[in-house]
Amino acid sequence: MIKSRLLPEAFICFLMAMLFAGTALAQTRTVTGKVTDNKSSPVVGATVQVKGGAGVSTNEAGEFRINLSSAADSLIFSHVEFETRAVAVRNRSTFNISLQPKDMGLDAVVVVGYGTQKRRDVTGAIGSVKGDAIRNMPVTDVAAALQGRVAGVEVVKSSGEPGAPTQITIRGVASLSQPQPLYIVDGVRQDGNNINMADVASFDVLKDASAASIYGAAAAGGVIIVTTKKGTGAKPTVNFNARYGVTTPRMMELLRRDEFIRFRKLINDPVYGPQSQTDTLPDTDWAGALFDNGTEENYNLSISGSSPNTNYFVSGIYNNQKGVFRKNSSGMYGFRLNTDIRVTDNIKIGEQLYVWQRNTTPPTGVSINPPFRTIPTMGIYGNSPENPWAKSPPGFAGPNLVAQIETAHRQFTQANFQGNAYAEIKLPFYLTFKTTLGYTYYNEELNYYQEAYNAGPVSVNATSLAKNNASTRSIFTNYVLSFDHAFGEHSINALAGYEQISGITNGAQIGATSVGGTSYAFLLTSDSRINLANGGYDDNALIKSMFGRVSYDFAKKYFATFSIRRDGNFQKFGPNNRYGVFPAGSVGWRISDEPFMKQLLPQANLLKLRGSYGVLGNSNIPSYVFLSTFDLVSAQNFAPGVVPVLNYTQQNIPNPNIKWESMYEANIGLDAEFMNGKLYASVDWYDKTTKDMLYNLPIPTSAGMPVSIFITNIGSVRNRGIEFSAGYRSNIGEFSYNVGVTGAFNKNKVLNLDNINNNAILAGDNNYGSPSFGIWTGQQLASTKAGAPFGQFWGYKVIGMYQSDDEWKNHPQQEGKQAKKGDLIFADIDDNKKIDEKDRTVIGSPYPDFVYGITLNLAYKGFDIQALFSGVAGVDIFNGVAPYAMSPFADGNTTNKVFGASMLDGDYLTSQPRIGEKTQTGFIQDPNHNYTWANSYFVENGSYLKLKQLQIGYNLPANILQKVKMKNARLYVMGYNLFCLTKYNGIDPELGGAVTTRGIDVPYRYPNSRIYSLGLDITF
Repeated sequence: MIKSRLLPEAFICFLMAMLFAGTALAQTRTVTGKVTDNKSSPVVGATVQVKGGAGVSTNEAGEFRINLSSAADSLIFSHVEFETRAVAVRNRSTFNISLQPKDMGLDAVVVVGYGTQKRRDVTGAIGSVKGDAIRNMPVTDVAAALQGRVAGVEVVKSSGEPGAPTQITIRGVASLSQPQPLYIVDGVRQDGNNINMADVASFDVLKDASAASIYGAAAAGGVIIVTTKKGTGAKPTVNFNARYGVTTPRMMELLRRDEFIRFRKLINDPVYGPQSQTDTLPDTDWAGALFDNGTEENYNLSISGSSPNTNYFVSGIYNNQKGVFRKNSSGMYGFRLNTDIRVTDNIKIGEQLYVWQRNTTPPTGVSINPPFRTIPTMGIYGNSPENPWAKSPPGFAGPNLVAQIETAHRQFTQANFQGNAYAEIKLPFYLTFKTTLGYTYYNEELNYYQEAYNAGPVSVNATSLAKNNASTRSIFTNYVLSFDHAFGEHSINALAGYEQISGITNGAQIGATSVGGTSYAFLLTSDSRINLANGGYDDNALIKSMFGRVSYDFAKKYFATFSIRRDGNFQKFGPNNRYGVFPAGSVGWRISDEPFMKQLLPQANLLKLRGSYGVLGNSNIPSYVFLSTFDLVSAQNFAPGVVPVLNYTQQNIPNPNIKWESMYEANIGLDAEFMNGKLYASVDWYDKTTKDMLYNLPIPTSAGMPVSIFITNIGSVRNRGIEFSAGYRSNIGEFSYNVGVTGAFNKNKVLNLDNINNNAILAGDNNYGSPSFGIWTGQQLASTKAGAPFGQFWGYKVIGMYQSDDEWKNHPQQEGKQAKKGDLIFADIDDNKKIDEKDRTVIGSPYPDFVYGITLNLAYKGFDIQALFSGVAGVDIFNGVAPYAMSPFADGNTTNKVFGASMLDGDYLTSQPRIGEKTQTGFIQDPNHNYTWANSYFVENGSYLKLKQLQIGYNLPANILQKVKMKNARLYVMGYNLFCLTKYNGIDPELGGAVTTRGIDVPYRYPNSRIYSLGLDITF
């Protein structure tokens, strides 16, 4: 009876369920689409979710299909590497969505010493750059790639020579022995040059002492961690990138024949007097003979992929640069292999291998830019079949630069192998043990062959050959035990490790003269001499280190980190000072997670206050300065078959008390993120003081020592500054944009130079090839003294120009001289009523007050634009090229600026001082030392803003890619070093230099060039 009543009820329920199901099905529809990144590449594994409901994932083509009910109002598109995006459904049936990468988010993962952290949890000062931002830049060194992208990092590319190094400084120059940053590539110390930028996944720059102290004595110049790519995706991904470009130099134009002769006649040069036959003289464009457009080409191929237990990344690169200077080029090729294998759930192993070789033909000679040691009335080639080179004409004792270059054959080869393997084991009690073994081999070889030639006063009478070789081998071992555990609202991450680096160096130099043959293959003749100039072998390089770090956070709001490292350097310091200890600590407070801040500033996704203090060390000095060492200076075989006679000389004066240089740094920072990550900013204040600076103290020859090297600890220096970075990113429909700005103010001050009685350190020159030949010969151009910054310009201060011949009576004069109309007025600094050496004073500063960069990224549908600007402000340049370009130097050439000199061709004044005065029989050149004394007339404003890179690309649409079976294809055009806004009158205001001699522009600087490139980037 009961069952009979249940059957009709069950049937009714079934009919109602079917009715509602039918209604629901009638209101459900299917939509499809594709998710791509800002370069129109498919985003694999993106989640497409109905708001508040179910979701699906995109396939390898970035495509998806999902069912929507009529109640669905929006779809949420998300991926761990991209910004989440919500899109209204409306009546759309197809969705083509572009996601923006999380390149600058404060929630990204950053690499720190021996580990990783989320940026939200970092308590040190760290700047990060994603590899995609620099992959197509025409550079192969890390420093150049970072220019303008990280606050507090100043990068200077002052030479356009192919393969030339880039100068990088993090938070100001902090030592007389300023070290370069420490480069860590995939966890192992390596060189920052000759890296394939397409291999790089990310850069992380550890700027303050707390972030870098885990690397101890090697981190005084900062730390740059380079992480290379790993394989992703179940199917192999093949990427090919090709780029070809033309480089164009910016040159200073010299006088051609007619202008040159006109000028020489104005200064009564008897060689070009009225009786001389000038119409038949050559008209040689020496700048055109020495410089021409160059090329830059780069080809990169990579294959990557992964499985559940393995990932791999393999790449190869070929880069070749033909320099703008005659017979100058540099080519590099390299190969990389990265693999990771998960052996079991608890064991993982892997390796990273990188092999590269660079072959360079260096520029020959020093007369690079511009070639003032030429004259247009001298030809290049002669008429004699026995001697192809033109000789110097009467009145000119300079070289035939083309003959110098074409008869000199130089080849510089560098080869490097870098490899490391690791094993990682997960242990009980939240422990992990990781050991790494690394090996590096580097070899460089310079081969030089000089032909004999005859070009007049500057000739080579005998052939010669030289071969220099140096090699380094190092072994790196590392053992790290780490602990990572969270319980309740507490999280603890700790590690302890031991590290050892051992090395062997070997080198030799050998030369031969008067050899037979026409190249590196040679025969000894009866006149041949062989000389072993130098040789060296050292197998004692050893650094032993122990380190530890503990990080703690409570409720993800309060953070604290403490680290310590003990380094022992057995090669740089004696037994009494071999070890150094370098502690650091930092704290952080995520204020945005406090209830009061959520009410006060609800738009803030992140506000984090940071503070830190730490100690770093520096050992950037030659080895064994605590011992008395000797150099082999020659090994001469005076007769065939006779054992060579070896000659040695003392290399240095020992200093058994030499010790570590120590840097103490405090840092306070604030990180912020608003509007769901659209607006982001970070600001840091730092104060770092270096004590016991390492310095190569000059020893006067009067001391009777055969050497001039004595390295000791002197004085201290302080750098204080504020650095910031900020940006805004968003999209308007299919148009997306990202604008970023970085800036840094820094003030440098030498506090004392105690061990040299606070005497000023004078340095710097403006010679032309040798110390005894130049327009400011024997004058030191920079001063470093207590109470002032490093390397301030040193010279005579100009306070005006004489407007008449009688005005000299109103000003002190040089002894035995009388200034005239058009001469510079020098200040009498010591007020002794005469102008002499004691009146030299500070006349400028080469270190900028402000360094900044601007990045701009725009994308619309398949098009994208990337721009990078970099600049400096509040900096001076000592224009050492100007006196060569505005006055006659020796018997060489100059520029048309010389015609602007006061009183040259009439009785009138200009903005330029006079170059001399005519006499009845000749010309007295520069009697007042307007051009031949280093003075403030030649100190100029060196501030600039450069467009370093502009790249415009187009990504082929998805329908075309599907037809050709590609994942992505991008065509682009790029310009590098496109323009410069500056008041500087020289060729290029981007100038570096040594610590005490920075910012001095010299006439033999290799010019930076513009590069115009076409590129193709395709992925299968």
